[in-house]
Amino acid sequence: MTPEEELKGLNKLIRQYETVYRTTSDPDQRERAEKQLKDLRGYREKILAVNVIDGRKLEEAPQVEDDMAFTPLLKQLRSQNARLPGDQMVMPFVAEEVTPSTSQQDMFHLSLYVAHFEREFLPFLTEKKLKLDFKFSMDRDSFYNGFQALQRKIADYREENRRIAQGMVSRDMELETRKRALKLTRLIAVEGARFFRAVEHFGVELAEDAQGDAVKCLNCDDEIEFDTIEGKRLLEGQTVSRALETLRDFAAEAVAYLNIPEIETQEN
Repeated sequence: MTPEEELKGLNKLIRQYETVYRTTSDPDQRERAEKQLKDLRGYREKILAVNVIDGRKLEEAPQVEDDMAFTPLLKQLRSQNARLPGDQMVMPFVAEEVTPSTSQQDMFHLSLYVAHFEREFLPFLTEKKLKLDFKFSMDRDSFYNGFQALQRKIADYREENRRIAQGMVSRDMELETRKRALKLTRLIAVEGARFFRAVEHFGVELAEDAQGDAVKCLNCDDEIEFDTIEGKRLLEGQTVSRALETLRDFAAEAVAYLNIPEIETQEN
């Protein structure tokens, strides 16, 4: 068995344990899955440390339609993006005639979630439209730095792909560049999961508060309006409490798509 074959099987096993960790309600099973994941990831790092891995041999054919069945918003975002003018759409990470790898497809989908968050939710997450107590105001303001950091990492990944596609690296360096791009994919996915999980928790707490005492969200019954400069937005006309539920559901789908266990986002 080649190192690539061993690593490919190891990645598949890790994904299976990640699914168990994310979906089980049994604390003992969750603990066992967490231990297995830690051991398997440690072994994977050892393989990567002592072998030069050809990243192309690790890629599997993307299963876009299967993903879409569990991510209805992502399916909608793909359709909407395809209809946008070229200067407004999120561009894939490969040329039009090239089939993307699994990692390139994942980064494209994450980019769609990020672009949707920027357009539809950042204009809502302001002091003017969402009045919060001090603690949640701080949480809201922290999203800007996290969002910008995530954008920068995606831009770095796009640049790595551009350099490879345009032959800007020598043959000797191409394998190392592909290996670096593959690792960067995982780091970005972890960063994206951390960001959207924080947004989801934020939305969950405030949506629950809006249905209860309304002491964290201070304007939950207000109707959201955007001016002509801000333009037409998804949340236009919704109450603040309904918008928080929309934000919560959006972030939850992004977290589920990325499928990164919370333990890994904490470790990283």
